Amino acid sequence: MKVAFLIIAHDQPAHLKRLIRFLSSDWGRIFVHIDKKVDIAAFREGIEKHKNIIFLGDKERVSINWAGYSQVEATLNLLDASLNCGEHFDRFCLLSGSDFPVKPLRDIKEEFDSKKEFMSVDMLLDGSGTKRKFVSRLHFMDSALFKAIGWLPKIPRKVYAEISLYHGCALWALTEGCIKYIVEFLQDNDAYIAFCKHTLSSDEIFFTSIVKKSPFAENITHDFEKSKPPHNYISRNEHGCHYIDWHAAGVSLPKILNESDADNLLHTAALFARKFREGNSDRLLQIIEKSIGR
Repeated sequence: MKVAFLIIAHDQPAHLKRLIRFLSSDWGRIFVHIDKKVDIAAFREGIEKHKNIIFLGDKERVSINWAGYSQVEATLNLLDASLNCGEHFDRFCLLSGSDFPVKPLRDIKEEFDSKKEFMSVDMLLDGSGTKRKFVSRLHFMDSALFKAIGWLPKIPRKVYAEISLYHGCALWALTEGCIKYIVEFLQDNDAYIAFCKHTLSSDEIFFTSIVKKSPFAENITHDFEKSKPPHNYISRNEHGCHYIDWHAAGVSLPKILNESDADNLLHTAALFARKFREGNSDRLLQIIEKSIGR
């Protein structure tokens, strides 16, 4: 069983190196996308000696904007690199540069060696709900000019109707079969890609909606439509294979994890957590490293 770890990072080069060190194994290959706006040299320094790491080149790097389609584009470039590197992978795991494992690598491998599609599906973007506007109006998150013009995102548009649209966590760990389904769907559905380019937070919709349509939907680990009662699902901090705290009071969300979160992370069923911040999370990372070993 081999895994392609796909990492999107834009800051914290020291934390990225820490993450890579813990992920390095003979069954995993690590593909890294560094935001084109930043100097890649600081991220590459000191870890190029690891033979299982591939940094995307300048032609494949994307200048990523918050809530923009550029996040999806970076992910697709990572998938393309992993699918065309000459190696076969049984699973593809998307991580951010502010993630860290909270389970030993052997446990992660065991969980990944299954039919589970680690993904979080949180809501259907139908006619109700505040996030309906993500898809029902035009958004220009990758355009500095258009973002500055406040009325443009208010322009209504016809919602893509070929498949139902769902919102969920942007991070996932999917089987080879599921990834191949996504690739084939995109090859046949240019209109879907065009629609998502002007969708708010399209990275939280793009892959989720395709997988929910697929034959692999029954294997999704976290799906609000399977939860009984539904409110129990919303209150949890587990999203696919990630622990992410979207419920903490009095802080910007998702919460930057610190030592006070140690007990939750040591007892979660999740395999990874985010988000970690150098300085704020140092003591917590020491606790996790001692727990999961290396």
